[in-house]
Amino acid sequence: MRRFVLGFALVILCAAGSAMAATTRDLVIVTNAGASDVRSIEGTGALVNSVGSDGVFAEASAAEQAALAGIGFSVRVVTPNITAIYAANGSDGQYLTYAQFRDTMATIAQNNPTICKLETLGTSYNGNLLLAMKVSANPLIHENEPAIHFEGNIHGDEKIGWAVAFEMLKYMVSNYGTDTLVTRLVNTRELWFQPMYNPDGYVSGDRTNGNGVDLNRNWGWMWGYENAMGNAPFSEPENRASLAHILRHPFVIFVSFHAGSEFASYSWSCSPDTAPEKPLLEFLSLRYIVPNGYDHGQGYQGMYPINGSTKDYDYGQGMMGWSIEINFTKTPPAAEIEPTFQRNRTAILEFYHRAGQGIHGVITDATSGEPVHTQIWVSPANWPSFNDPTLGDYHRFYLPGTYSVTFRAPGYHDTTVSSVVVPNSGDSSVTVDMQMTPAALSPLFGFRVIYCYSEPSSYNADPRADIVLGPHDGTAYPLTTGRQLCLDMDRAVHNVPGTDLTVFRSSGSGTATVKGSNSWQGPWTTIGTANSAQTSFDLSSVGLDSVRYVELTSSGTFNIDAVEGVNDYVGIAGQTLNPKPQTPILQAQSPARGSVRFSLNTPPPAGTRLLVRDVSGRLLSSFVIRTSSFVIPAPLPAGIYFASLEPGGSAPLRVVLAR
Repeated sequence: MRRFVLGFALVILCAAGSAMAATTRDLVIVTNAGASDVRSIEGTGALVNSVGSDGVFAEASAAEQAALAGIGFSVRVVTPNITAIYAANGSDGQYLTYAQFRDTMATIAQNNPTICKLETLGTSYNGNLLLAMKVSANPLIHENEPAIHFEGNIHGDEKIGWAVAFEMLKYMVSNYGTDTLVTRLVNTRELWFQPMYNPDGYVSGDRTNGNGVDLNRNWGWMWGYENAMGNAPFSEPENRASLAHILRHPFVIFVSFHAGSEFASYSWSCSPDTAPEKPLLEFLSLRYIVPNGYDHGQGYQGMYPINGSTKDYDYGQGMMGWSIEINFTKTPPAAEIEPTFQRNRTAILEFYHRAGQGIHGVITDATSGEPVHTQIWVSPANWPSFNDPTLGDYHRFYLPGTYSVTFRAPGYHDTTVSSVVVPNSGDSSVTVDMQMTPAALSPLFGFRVIYCYSEPSSYNADPRADIVLGPHDGTAYPLTTGRQLCLDMDRAVHNVPGTDLTVFRSSGSGTATVKGSNSWQGPWTTIGTANSAQTSFDLSSVGLDSVRYVELTSSGTFNIDAVEGVNDYVGIAGQTLNPKPQTPILQAQSPARGSVRFSLNTPPPAGTRLLVRDVSGRLLSSFVIRTSSFVIPAPLPAGIYFASLEPGGSAPLRVVLAR
């Protein structure tokens, strides 16, 4: 602890106040408004803080107040020039400048290398660093541990969110090795901190980033029809960097700190529909608010409806997600930082602890032992999450009880484990490892939703875009006119002779324009129009070699069931006719990633070789095999190859490798 204090005392003591926002605003209450008026109020440029029984609290300039009055709202000033108050609150040295925060994060990592790893996730619109700190034993490697992410300041003017996330980072590092609870959590969890999500807004004192976009309206779950939402889901570099972070590190719990109210808000905010796992969200919310006295509830009813929020995207990707409003004042006096932090510290530690509860395991290929990127569906709620793509581990928070868990991955047989019991004792956790069996003839399918659009001018769009995932099953997700859906197939669908891609519609007469790309950001190529119950496409007709991402744009109501692609990762062209008894027959198993494991039905005779050729017949590899199961020793680039045995054996085996 002394090392930490010595490393940071000078940095913190020299801190200066942050910049004052260019626009001067008053804190006002719109007395004749409610949650349904938030869009209209924000449309004037005013910033909504909260909705209460007395009206809507917002921050508005004189011009914005005039605009509100002009459209029929009654506005009363509560606190004049709240902007100047926020600026003065940061003047005594505890709200660090961006540069001081950046340098302090580096110092923390340098002074504590055994538990800290600093990552630059990307840069903001204005070129500021997006910094995240991983705190864990062995921080340079990914271990089989539940991961939790806390961030602050996605709205740049809500600086108390930055302060609490930053104070929690310092607390965990300072107390490691001396506090038994902190030490246990750091040793058994991967804790991620991103205190300054929006450095552009922090510097300027604005809610938005440097491009004028509200980053908490720009996320890709039910995106659209909001003020300052950006020109497309994930249009902003801050959110693209955070999305990549999520895809690399699936989190059990993801929390975004806000200010302007005191409320723990969970999904959905985009819809009045009940989240499939509401009991889990309620349980954790109650554990968070008991130490601090906050209110809690579903964001749609408890706060006000919004599209494109972080917590809805988090939950859409199988994480327990929250926006937690931690102070009525966005930037209170610096003297309130410590009390606000202490008010949240026990609750944060409780979330860290609960992340280890539930169902955990590692998912691998039954043949190669390599990790398999997999969906994990827990019934009866039947809501998906995803495992870590590099190690294969997964962690699902669940309450004590009995569940059925289904594992599903493109190119593998579905596997369901029934009667999985989460015990009501100890850490209340159970381990269910899974070895997935390759299924060479099963199709690839929509593996993950990257983004989906909301209904026009509505918060009532069906938020359950997950039902389009997996092979076709007759269960539809309705895309109304103009709405878009982007699916990640997880593996590239290659152009092979005949049909490569099929779109299934469950009912109705709506159509959808189908586009493909190998990046979810494009460029997109139009593949065709899905206009029947089963519309098939040949990628060669539009000059594509492969697509990994599929985007659909509807005309009319298109009830999409599924998108499937041909699985050509390993295919058997044939075997020798009338093989002699005991003749080795070559077979191949579908690879988890890149490598192919071959097997023989009998031990190979001495001197048997495996020959690998490209499509032109050129010999690329030749080596003696001595066992009945083996892999190609030298890695090959993506492409189509033919493997055969010499002398004799099976006919050439067609193998497709993808990277």
